[in-house]
Amino acid sequence: MSTPHISRARSAGFTTNPAFRALLTAASDATGADLDALLDEIKDWDLLVVLDTAGEPSALAVYRRINAFTVEIEYLAVAPQVRHHGVATALVRRIQENEAAMVLARTDDDAIGFYRATGFQISDSTSDPRWSARRRYLCVLPHLPLLRHPLTDDGPVEWIHGEPAPAPVLVHPPSASWPQDFAALAERIGQALGPRALAIEHLGSTSVPGLPAKPVIDVVLSVADPESEADYVDALIAAGFIFRLRESGWYGHRLFVAGPGEQAANIHIFAIGSPETSRMRLFRDWLTTHETDREAYARIKLASAALINESGGGMGLVMDYNRDKEPFIRELYQRILRNDSSEA
Repeated sequence: MSTPHISRARSAGFTTNPAFRALLTAASDATGADLDALLDEIKDWDLLVVLDTAGEPSALAVYRRINAFTVEIEYLAVAPQVRHHGVATALVRRIQENEAAMVLARTDDDAIGFYRATGFQISDSTSDPRWSARRRYLCVLPHLPLLRHPLTDDGPVEWIHGEPAPAPVLVHPPSASWPQDFAALAERIGQALGPRALAIEHLGSTSVPGLPAKPVIDVVLSVADPESEADYVDALIAAGFIFRLRESGWYGHRLFVAGPGEQAANIHIFAIGSPETSRMRLFRDWLTTHETDREAYARIKLASAALINESGGGMGLVMDYNRDKEPFIRELYQRILRNDSSEA
């Protein structure tokens, strides 16, 4: 099949079109009055359609922008006669081309193979009330320009309980318990937030098998909007976590930490589809599969910790330790993103 002709449109022009209604039903399970209500709901959303030679819709993608960096595909459907010809992939690529953004989709087992094959990063997600019995996934297609040119994290920081004090910077050998420590934290966060925790992921050094690290579990929690603190702050505090800082200018980042006497943990909060979450995933996955770079990073970590401790009389700040590692991390990101095959 030749490259499909994709057009922008508005759903209002297809309200009574049987082929369009059938496609939207296939994507949403809505029929009858529910389908009419859905058509009204999406009337102002972005729509791409593929028309067949008779001018009838044979594929559609309904999507909308959810923040400055991300658009979400709400409904994607391809008629049976044109499936397996690259039409859905072409629609996804056109969305990213039009919007210059991360592309987000939430789906279940029926479609997860498509999103994985198309280059989306896949995370487990919370269930959708419309399909409560189905396992759900959060799928993110990175937009490489956003990953290659990230926002800097050297802007204003609002410390919630005072700035950190110097302490020994300790890098430990890799521990077999770190995955289990993450699993316990993820369960705790999930119980506290329920469906508001849209994805909970183990990232950072303790997520890389064989990599020495500070014994602090880095968790990335994806929520709908970090600025909407009422959705998660009180619930996390009630679960025993401590609100540490806000960095609204850096992807809306919020940080919680574990309480005293607990397994040390950082809970980083970003919006779903955040470029920074995708960067962290790429970094983790690269180090997991590239032994030479993993060993080089281990040496850098140990040397940086020793330097910070020595210069501070056995004490230091983690931010200084991170700053000392930054040249290596920056260069490695450049290579990772240069070699990434999912060009947008």
